[in-house]
Amino acid sequence: MQKLKIIISALVVTITYTLLTPASFAAPLLNGVATQSELGKEQFIAGLFTSTLASEAKDVLVAQEDKRMQIRVTADRLSTRRFKRLWIEGMAINASSSELQKHAQHMADFSNMLKIKLMAGDIFTIDRTGSTVLISLNGAQLGQIPDPAFFDLLLRTWIGPVPLSSDFKQNMLVAGNVNSGLITRFESTRPTDERIAAVEDAVKARAKQAEAQEDDSTPKVAVAKTDIKPKIEAPVAIAPPPKIAAPSGALGESKTVSTPKPEPAKPKPQEPEPAPKVEEKPKVAAITPPPPETLLDEESLEDEEDDLDFTAESLLSQQLYIAKLKRWSSSKLKYPSRAASRGHEGNVRLSIVIDRSGKVKKVEVIEAAEYSSLTKEAQNAVERANPFPPMPEDVKGDTFLFTLPVVFQLQ
Repeated sequence: MQKLKIIISALVVTITYTLLTPASFAAPLLNGVATQSELGKEQFIAGLFTSTLASEAKDVLVAQEDKRMQIRVTADRLSTRRFKRLWIEGMAINASSSELQKHAQHMADFSNMLKIKLMAGDIFTIDRTGSTVLISLNGAQLGQIPDPAFFDLLLRTWIGPVPLSSDFKQNMLVAGNVNSGLITRFESTRPTDERIAAVEDAVKARAKQAEAQEDDSTPKVAVAKTDIKPKIEAPVAIAPPPKIAAPSGALGESKTVSTPKPEPAKPKPQEPEPAPKVEEKPKVAAITPPPPETLLDEESLEDEEDDLDFTAESLLSQQLYIAKLKRWSSSKLKYPSRAASRGHEGNVRLSIVIDRSGKVKKVEVIEAAEYSSLTKEAQNAVERANPFPPMPEDVKGDTFLFTLPVVFQLQ
């Protein structure tokens, strides 16, 4: 008799092999390629590179060798919020609480690197090389994590117990036997030269901002001391002008004879008239250049709503809560008997919004199964699970959004 198994959790969405590759990364082998869709629209095509080809997830995860995860965006836009949540929730449902605690700071650092909107053609790469994990976008390095184990934790989002989808995982683990059509699409999805330059500029600008913030926070004492000296010199600089202006007639009457005619100097107020003309020219010149640069920056930088950085504590609280929602949901799921008897399998993903008390405010089907009975059961399970466990005090906001992927699989 077949055993029935339901895998459930909370998870969202979310070449030329030498293209935009760090010099330190060994020649990679394309192990598998898969596409990811949401609401029937493809979001990205992803590739898994390994030093040794493999068809088993455990073999890839435990291998202490160079590996790469690469995402090539096919949607017009992929928001930073959605992209961050893909990794945050993926780790939450594929790692133990002890692993989440151990890597909380790494996860916060990684999430805070994702500060640039993803657009069609963008190539987001995570490299496990030596003892470091390198993160880059279109060849511009966003940062690094000094722990190779963190890469394998991220990789579980793709090939762990609860991947983005069962098809996604299977297509990643084909040991290099990738469909030629997928390879062609993967290779042809790349950014324009203008987009590469815009991202590079945006990354450099953020690096300068970070350096400036560090400089402002560290040398505050030194700045205070230097401010004291100018205060002593300032009176000396300020005092002379009044003395020169007031006693101008007493300083030298030989010179004051020509200067004392201040009344004729009244024409001087007429000088402001040419001044406006001088100001008008710069204004015309200043308005022209900024627009193109500003547009490029706006296209590259993140949304304002995503401008808040994660702390290890806040991120860990969210992930532990997501894991709790997973356990609660799994206890409410049933495999439809008719679907099981007919051998029906499939994936369903629901987007769920709950309030602070855990009551469901909104449910949306992001991905429906081939068989409607499976989709209906996933929706019924949410009704049975309502209300969900309330939001913890340290998780901010009036509502909480998470995605519930359910894999109906017969074993």
